[in-house]
Amino acid sequence: MLNIKEATEQLTSAGIATSTEEVMNWIEEGKIIAKINKRRETTYTINVKDLIEFIIQKHFDHLTSQLEQSFQENRNLTEQIELLKTRIHIEQSKVRTLKKLLNAQIEVTEPSTFHYGELLGLNQDSNSHNLKKEFKKLLKALHPDRGGDERLFKVFSEHYKKLK
Repeated sequence: MLNIKEATEQLTSAGIATSTEEVMNWIEEGKIIAKINKRRETTYTINVKDLIEFIIQKHFDHLTSQLEQSFQENRNLTEQIELLKTRIHIEQSKVRTLKKLLNAQIEVTEPSTFHYGELLGLNQDSNSHNLKKEFKKLLKALHPDRGGDERLFKVFSEHYKKLK
């Protein structure tokens, strides 16, 4: 049989940070089974077996809470993965559309009258400096190290080399 101070020490050594007041509250709430000392009505004696059961229950509750938190984090990460997959799919669709538009533009225009400024959305009278600047921005965005499409990057770099 343990008194409250000894029970507090046992709980602390078992990894449950507590105080004698908190042990008293647990006894009054019925979480720890204790008997009132017959000589003194203010002190309790706690059976070691009951204290061990309480420690096991506390650890079980703590682990259950951690497991539930892990499940919630897993659900959140799964939702984020699905959102990222959707965004990737949208970006891939944009790239495919851009490739189709580029190929259609190249097929429609004759090589002699083809102006790269139209492809980049610039005016026909834009100077070569602005044209090169826009090409560099586009190549930077399409660079494979930055998550761009390698094939599209190669196509535009060939056009940039022709522009030089």
